[in-house]
Amino acid sequence: MRARCLGMLKGEFVRHIVTLVTGAALAQMLPLLVQPVLTRLYTPHDFGVFTVYSTWMSNLAVLATARYEMAIVLPADERRAINLMGLALLFSTVLALAVMVFGLFGGNALAVHSLLRPDQGRQLVLLLPLLPLSLWFAGLTQAWTNWNNRQLRYRANANGRMGQAVGMSLVQLGGGLLAAGPCGLILGQLAGQAGSLLAQAWIDIKQRFPWRHQMDRSTMRSVAAEYVEFPKVNTPHAFVGALQDSVTMWLLVTLASTSTVGFYGRMMLLVKLPAALIGQAVSQVAYRELAQARNAGAPLRPILRRLMLVLGGLALLPFIIIRFAGEPLFALVLGKTWGTAGLYAEAIAPFILLHFVASPLSTLPLVVKKQRQAFLISLVQMVLFIGALWAGFKLWGDPVQAFSLLAWVMVGYFLLYFAWLYRIAK
Repeated sequence: MRARCLGMLKGEFVRHIVTLVTGAALAQMLPLLVQPVLTRLYTPHDFGVFTVYSTWMSNLAVLATARYEMAIVLPADERRAINLMGLALLFSTVLALAVMVFGLFGGNALAVHSLLRPDQGRQLVLLLPLLPLSLWFAGLTQAWTNWNNRQLRYRANANGRMGQAVGMSLVQLGGGLLAAGPCGLILGQLAGQAGSLLAQAWIDIKQRFPWRHQMDRSTMRSVAAEYVEFPKVNTPHAFVGALQDSVTMWLLVTLASTSTVGFYGRMMLLVKLPAALIGQAVSQVAYRELAQARNAGAPLRPILRRLMLVLGGLALLPFIIIRFAGEPLFALVLGKTWGTAGLYAEAIAPFILLHFVASPLSTLPLVVKKQRQAFLISLVQMVLFIGALWAGFKLWGDPVQAFSLLAWVMVGYFLLYFAWLYRIAK
């Protein structure tokens, strides 16, 4: 029985990943192709402002649904899953409205504390009215991604990636041609979010959300209590990861410059494309399949080993290329100005390799109910990451040296993290 279950899981696992990866590959081609154009239409300073805005949005986005969307795939009862979906949509709307109210009264203070130059801070003030809408789209998209995952609508999620790629690329190109500066980049991100949400929710929109009639306050309160670990533990866990990005931006602006932020942000976007292409697809499918395997009494360690070997094999060649040819590659593709971003990529490549392998595996603690331990481990990761980056700048005052120290410190961390994952996958 267990062997047959494992065999079925393997077949479905591969088929669903192929569906998502194929869609993601097509979706990532367009943003990849337009990067050489964008880096010639926008300056590193423009990308620096965009990176700060995106970091703010990402920090808030992890709070948008109170992480109840992560629980949608878990209940055996469909009605309870529907009410988890309702909770995710409700929290997203409430938080977006709260951010809109805060922006009306505290926008200037937020821009001042961004540590950007005064002219760039003023740009952020003008762009802040877009933040609540970006946040709302992000929360709804997270909810529909997991809802589609539960319904085996992997094609809808793949279409969402395509919609995001087309919307973002076209608007950012148009903004660059019109010399819109950071506004063009941010409007492009917003257009991509809208395209993604529309594509992922389209089936339910056409059917006029037939499941809405099964939502009720009593069941919502019940599932909110049953899965309270997600807002209590998983939300702070996710926020720590987002906060790490914010503190990194703050350190780079303080210890280096806005251009460094722009180089770093563009570099991380490009070197993490394989993670966006394959890692997220594996994560979506792995979460559901690990949960099914656990419910069926099938062992988790074989699934974990297979995931680690496949992800490591896929990441090895890109890692070698980035590690030894990052600078000339970035200069050739993006323009000579961006060779500095290539140097950053060479230095940080070992971290990117192991991060690519680790990201899809982060769903395992949710399945085996080790969220609290995972949260504590994420705090350790943040301290090591920020501490290594700060120490690198203090020791050498050079971004490349700082990123190199950061990478090797994180290599040690990830090796210990993999050992912990293997231990809890009993």
